[in-house]
Amino acid sequence: MRNHGHGDQTPELLLSEEGCDEHLDRVKVMIGQNESTYSCSDYIGRRSNKEHSACSSSTTTSDDGKMETETETEMEKEMPELVFEQQHDKVDTVCREKMCEWSYRVCDHFHAEREVVAVSFSYLDRFVDKCSCDRSAFKLAAMTTMYMANKIYGGPQRITINSLAELSRGEFEMSHIAEMELIILKTLQWRLHPPTAQCFINSFHNYVSVPHGSISNAIYRRAIFFAELSLYDYAFVTKERSLIALASLMNAMEGMDDISLDQQGNFVDVINITFDLKFTTDMVETVRNRLWYIYSMSAQYKEDDAIAPADLVRKDKDTSQVKRISGESSSSPSASPVSVAATVGPHNHHSHHHPILR
Repeated sequence: MRNHGHGDQTPELLLSEEGCDEHLDRVKVMIGQNESTYSCSDYIGRRSNKEHSACSSSTTTSDDGKMETETETEMEKEMPELVFEQQHDKVDTVCREKMCEWSYRVCDHFHAEREVVAVSFSYLDRFVDKCSCDRSAFKLAAMTTMYMANKIYGGPQRITINSLAELSRGEFEMSHIAEMELIILKTLQWRLHPPTAQCFINSFHNYVSVPHGSISNAIYRRAIFFAELSLYDYAFVTKERSLIALASLMNAMEGMDDISLDQQGNFVDVINITFDLKFTTDMVETVRNRLWYIYSMSAQYKEDDAIAPADLVRKDKDTSQVKRISGESSSSPSASPVSVAATVGPHNHHSHHHPILR
């Protein structure tokens, strides 16, 4: 997949001319793609206001895997109540959070790269943006996009169509996943290479000026953690991935003794100037604070609260929000943000840890 590793190499603010051109060209292409091909609108908000997309009729999945309009099927009746507790059948932020949690668990279980989840949710969000789904179809679509993303980017094909069907415990068959894959491919017009926040972090991270490689690696791991965490929050669906990446790196620098506030501010200026971006301080701070808030709701926060050294505990001057993140936080399963949906989440719903597609 994408190359995350930087080893012990110290990133320098001034790259070689070849390195600058490479990152500049790559980021500009990714920004253009994010603004057009891979953009996504606020589909939940739009539908809650009774505005409809081009494919606005409610859909469900029949036993032969076809999409239908508002017809209750045997498969819909078999959906377990414990997955989505609300009485209504609309897809909402809680559904999405739970499927995000499930996706990370599947990735960790099969030892797949966790960026696969970011790709999967790009597919899922853009698909649901174009075609309204009930919860049954949404669940099947989330399973299918995981299969698709792993097939394209995940390396060894550990997440197979058969394994996903088995995880559903009889709710879906392989034929349903295969049929949904074709529907999603046609809906997305085969646009399957979305730039993720991790992609932007890989380029932006090279412009972080730090004294030695260990600090650089710690910043990178933390930033990737925040990028993974951002997927849980529906509020980020419409945000530029480049902005999420920048905010993630800024949060990753928080508490580092070797990086001053002036250096952090200079980093934003360097990124804006280098890549011709126009992210204001307010824009960056809004995303940063939202990421800190989601982190404060996570199980990782509680773990870091117990182990973080005092110099990594800070309080935001505007929100009085406690910020903690240990130097060992990373994108590894041991520092996984998958339990966010099991706590009181960013949408203030009650916490109930329920297995999804067990």
